[in-house]
Amino acid sequence: MALSEAEGLLRIAAADLETAIASSNPLVFREAAWGFWLQQAVEKALKAWLLHLHEDEPPLTHDLRRLLRLLAVHGAEIHAWQDLGVLTVYAVQFRYDADPTPLGLDRTAFNQRVQHLVLHVELLLQKRPGGA
Repeated sequence: MALSEAEGLLRIAAADLETAIASSNPLVFREAAWGFWLQQAVEKALKAWLLHLHEDEPPLTHDLRRLLRLLAVHGAEIHAWQDLGVLTVYAVQFRYDADPTPLGLDRTAFNQRVQHLVLHVELLLQKRPGGA
């Protein structure tokens, strides 16, 4: 069976999450490296969710807050995920700043939050849009 675009994005999100988890040790990996992969996982999971809600083409953006707002416009309950918007900074700014000020996020806690988001979207994709 062929994957839908949403399922494909979610599969990539899960792989990005695995990379983030593997780069969680702050003694080995810069915060920017870990944060980039985690941001990517969230971005792809949110875009998969948008596709599930019949958003024809999610916007070409790394802005997680924008994606969350768009989900809300489509009637999705996003309150539980709004804290993940802080990861947006890792998409671009941290990658091109030679000396970024660390956010000092709890890597384990954020990894778990993103795991929950990926699982949440996976469960949504198993259902038809509209809650049926």
